[in-house]
Amino acid sequence: MAGTETEGYVLSPEEWELIAQLLEQKQRELLSEIRHTDKRTFREALRERLEQVESLLRHIPAAT
Repeated sequence: MAGTETEGYVLSPEEWELIAQLLEQKQRELLSEIRHTDKRTFREALRERLEQVESLLRHIPAAT
């Protein structure tokens, strides 16, 4: 069901702000973990997750 849009549920600006804060926290954690990881394959997996988090952050509507 990937790619389908859910209809009928709209997030409030406060909910979007919370999601943004949580994603930014995860972004910082991933950056730190990437710096401290010695295993190349694990570091690559962390970078992929970081890309996903950053992509989600780009899709969050700006606060009004």
